[in-house]
Amino acid sequence: MSGNVVKWRYRKEDDIVREQEFIPVLLGSDRNVYGMAVAFDEEYGVKCIALGKSDYSETKYSKLLDLRKNSEIEDPKVFVKELLKIHSEFKKNKLILIACSDIYMKLVIKNRDKLEDYFIIPYIGEELMNKLVLKENFYKTCKEYGLDYPETLICSYDNYKEIVIPFKYPIIIKPSNSVMYWQSKFEGKKKIFVSHSEKETRDILERVYGSTYRDTLIIQEYISGDDTALRVLNAYVDSNHKVTFMGLGQVILEEKTPGALGDYGAIISSYDEALFAKMKKFLEDIKYTGYANFDFKYDKRDKKYKLFEINIRQGRSSSFTTVSGKNITKYLVEDVIYNIKNKTEYLNNEFLWTIVPKGVIYKYVKNRDILKKVDDLYREKRVRNIMYYKGDRSLMRLLVVFKRVNSNYDKYKRYYK
Repeated sequence: MSGNVVKWRYRKEDDIVREQEFIPVLLGSDRNVYGMAVAFDEEYGVKCIALGKSDYSETKYSKLLDLRKNSEIEDPKVFVKELLKIHSEFKKNKLILIACSDIYMKLVIKNRDKLEDYFIIPYIGEELMNKLVLKENFYKTCKEYGLDYPETLICSYDNYKEIVIPFKYPIIIKPSNSVMYWQSKFEGKKKIFVSHSEKETRDILERVYGSTYRDTLIIQEYISGDDTALRVLNAYVDSNHKVTFMGLGQVILEEKTPGALGDYGAIISSYDEALFAKMKKFLEDIKYTGYANFDFKYDKRDKKYKLFEINIRQGRSSSFTTVSGKNITKYLVEDVIYNIKNKTEYLNNEFLWTIVPKGVIYKYVKNRDILKKVDDLYREKRVRNIMYYKGDRSLMRLLVVFKRVNSNYDKYKRYYK
């Protein structure tokens, strides 16, 4: 079953990696992986091993990674076998497992008993995972802890044909179980659906439940406001369940391609003491461990941040904290490698993180106050696209990254409404 293994090695990494005190083993091969690899290189000068299903332009030709691919890696047996192979190669090093997508995160937690003797696993247990990751359960948890979230209706395979929508249109439709959802296939599949009518809603529900997806769907009221009303919060909680880092970002552009809706193209780091205090208390009360990533939208009706979801890992845009002056890997390494007990640090440095060209920002961001802030940040050179990392440049790498970054002109032209 573990065939189809391909190793991409763009540097003489073996001796370099083996002399490191610790090796981050990044699970995946996308932008999240690359952002973490850059952060580890900047903070500690260490190279990473990455293990994923396929390669993406974000990690292609990178000298920061020993990228290993296996097309069957999402099979639990193959997953464990490939990780144990890595351990057998690097027995003398401390190996930290870092999941960079929901699928890999779930595989790590469900196979902890087979891996924990060989890897450092900075994650919560399966019981708490199910309480947080399944959105149906998560909103119950939000209610229990007094966290604000949009008005929500649960739709199931058994009741979707008769369900009555209690909200005004437009509405949001999204899967409760993201792992099961991405394993399903159907025409017109999107990460999140925005429906503008009952007819459109019926069509979406029929297509989703006409596939192999059988878990619940979340139907929510649509909170008005453009991309700049969105917020993303990253946190790290140490092995004693104490929050040691929090960073907040104001989204200025959301990605619009169907499979990436909900991911971000540009973020300005920001600060909100009240929100930090609320989310810190929540994470410590539930005895959380590891990275956490929250998505919110500011609701101008009641002036509250409405919580959409938690990712029990660092988000795909988590490198916005690194470029803003708070390297996200520092808190993990000081916790699990050096056993340093830190007080909570908060990101409080305005900076523009982007993976899209400057021209895309100026064309599609309509908020004049935000554009003024963007002008200031560009003038002050407080802007960074992490894809163009100065420590990872080669001709092939630059060509791939240039093509990837500039493809956003076509993507936003096609999908931005």
